[in-house]
Amino acid sequence: MKKMVLLSVLLAFAAVSAGCSEVDNSSSQSSQETTASAAETEPEVEPDTFIDEFGNVYSEKPTVHVRDVKESTDFEYVIEDGQAKITKYDGNDQYIAIPDSIEGVAVTEISYYAFEANYDVVSVQIPESVTLIGEGAFMDCASLEEVNIPEAVTGIDRGAFVGCASLTSVTIPQNVAYVREEAFTACEGLTELNILNPDLKYENWGLEELPDLTVYAPAGSEAAQWADAMGKFLPL
Repeated sequence: MKKMVLLSVLLAFAAVSAGCSEVDNSSSQSSQETTASAAETEPEVEPDTFIDEFGNVYSEKPTVHVRDVKESTDFEYVIEDGQAKITKYDGNDQYIAIPDSIEGVAVTEISYYAFEANYDVVSVQIPESVTLIGEGAFMDCASLEEVNIPEAVTGIDRGAFVGCASLTSVTIPQNVAYVREEAFTACEGLTELNILNPDLKYENWGLEELPDLTVYAPAGSEAAQWADAMGKFLPL
């Protein structure tokens, strides 16, 4: 009787083992099929190739040009409070057009000494976005013959154009609320200065030693009174 019970137990154990083996084989086969399927969907990639996030394959990593902006190499700048300030010009051009925006933000300031001693610069076009011309911004640009001051400018800081001996004519727009001392000192070639703001006060801009200068200003303005006393005044 004991032999018959033992035989039954052995037969039952063998059946269980066979069932587990079938499950393991089925699981293994399923895993192999999944791996093969994934391999079929993935693109074959040769060495030294690049796949972008969309699955496109390139022989080398593509270069993405957001924009072709010359000023990104010619100008140094900072961005503060959503505004760009030109801090230095690094190029070699004689005729320069400052961009009105960099990295999608407006250029609002030509910062202090940004163009200092760029002796070869002949002309600078300042964009209408600029509101401030900083201290010494164009100091000692001895060959500078032409520069505009945009309508949006409200301030011209100390010595902004000092030593610009080739400048012959400058117009200061009506929105300019102040021009600091020595702004035009040693501008020996300056013969015409147009001042459009009747409330703009003269603060020792360095015009006294410019014998060929004529100041055009609104009659009765402080600038007109100073220029008239110096024999340099003509009304606008």
